[in-house]
Order: sequence, then C-alpha cells, then structure tokens
Amino acid sequence: MKKVCTFILILIATAAIAQTSRDDRQRDTKVAPRRTIKIPPARPQPRWLLDIPTAWMLPRGSFDVDFKSFPGGGIQGSLNIGLARRLSVGLAYGGSGILTESVPEWNPRPEILVRYLLVETDGRFPSLAVGYSSLGYGMYMKKDSVSRFYEDRYLVKSPGFYVVLSKNYPFYDGDVSIHLGGNYSLENEIDGDPNLFIGADLGLGYDMVYTAEYDFAFNDNKRSGIFGLGRGYLNMGLSWYITPELSLELDFRNLLLNRKKLIGTGNAVIDREIRLVYLQYFTN
Repeated sequence: MKKVCTFILILIATAAIAQTSRDDRQRDTKVAPRRTIKIPPARPQPRWLLDIPTAWMLPRGSFDVDFKSFPGGGIQGSLNIGLARRLSVGLAYGGSGILTESVPEWNPRPEILVRYLLVETDGRFPSLAVGYSSLGYGMYMKKDSVSRFYEDRYLVKSPGFYVVLSKNYPFYDGDVSIHLGGNYSLENEIDGDPNLFIGADLGLGYDMVYTAEYDFAFNDNKRSGIFGLGRGYLNMGLSWYITPELSLELDFRNLLLNRKKLIGTGNAVIDREIRLVYLQYFTN
C-alpha cells in the first residue's frame, strides 16, 4: 500500500511541475512578443542636390569627395570636411577639356565652400543653414567679346552667400525632403539681383534617390551673350547608393534650355552629367 501511495504522489508532483513549466513559457511569450525591426536607409542625407545646397550637414569627423563631369570634357572635384556637428568647410577645383584630346583649361583658382547649421530640426520645424560657395557649374569663362562672354563667370553662376531651409517627411516606406532658400552670387558684374531656389529629394527603396531642383535665376535673366533667357534652370537626377558611403549619379541639367549654344546660334541642348560621391570618417 505504501508503494502505491508513493507512486501516486510522484505522478502528482510530476504533473504539477510540468504545468508550472508550461505556464512560465506562456508568460514569457506574452512578455516578449516578436519585434519587427525597420531597416534604416543605406544612405546619408544629401548636402547638395545638383547645384542647390541643402541644410543637411556632414557628420562631425567625416569627409566627402565629390566628382562631377560637365559638357566639353570637363571635371569638377571638391573635398568637404565636417569640422564640427554644425560646421563644414571645403575646397573645389576643376577645368574643361580634361577628358578630351585638347589641352585642359584649368579654372583660375580653387573655390571655397563653407556651411553652418543655425537651427537643427526638432521634427516640427525645418533645419536652417547658411553658407558660402564660390563654385559654379560647368566651364569657367573669362571675359571675351568675340566669344560673347561679357563677364568672368561659370556656365551656371556660383551660389555665393546662401540661406536654406530643409525639412524631411515620411513617404510610404521611404522619405522625402523639401528644400527652399535664397542666395546672392558674387558673379554679378551684369546681373546682381538676389535669387531664389527650391528642390526636393525622394528616397526610392533602399538605395535609390530621385532629386529635382529649380533655380529661378533672377540673377541671370538679363540678356547678355548666350545668357539671360529668363526661364530658370530646371535639373533632375537619379542616385544609386552602391554602399552607404559611395553613390553614383546620373543628372540631366538645363531642361528648360535657359541659354543659347556655346558655339553658333540656337538653343542649348540638355546637359548630361555623371557624378560620384564618396563619404568616409577619419576614425572608425
């Protein structure tokens, strides 16, 4: 009889232990539900669209190298350094005819780029940045009445001093940023009006970005040689982020044909540009 009672007690204890273990597993499942992790985009925010600046900054302790082509076999390159969370500085240089059989024509001087973040977005209000850039787009043309260049300037004027607002919004599975600003170029021998610009960049999936910008060109709408048609500059581009640090970009510029041909008469064609941007940190 004692053996039977002992056997029954062992069965009851075993069943109680099993039930307690099952209850613990159920509680653990309720406390720690499965989490869904959102993969962050494989790219930083662009500091420039095509020509217009944004209010986004280089991370502190990082640098980027930016190479772009332009018609006539030209190349422009710039190096920017994030000195602080709110301050970046850079130098740029280039020339035309580099990718041709002719002798390259180098720009007369290196150009300076500086940006300072005045206000950082808190989710409700946009970021606000001010800066200076003496780098324009395209070949640098010296004053020459025979070639119908009546002032020393870039094909598209440099921004000069600028102020820009930038705000990011969620858009489906990605994001879209809107940029609005104004600038005063120092290439103002013929037309020195202040100028406005607007642009946007749209994330397309994990590693593609579409950019579009419109430069009102109020400072370049007085008839002078090939310039001053008064249509402004509309540009669009598509960037592929091969890695988070390296992007390859195809740009289409001057979609409104806002100038005449460099040689001869008639309207200019749309400019096509290849651009390569590499971002890296000084320390890991």
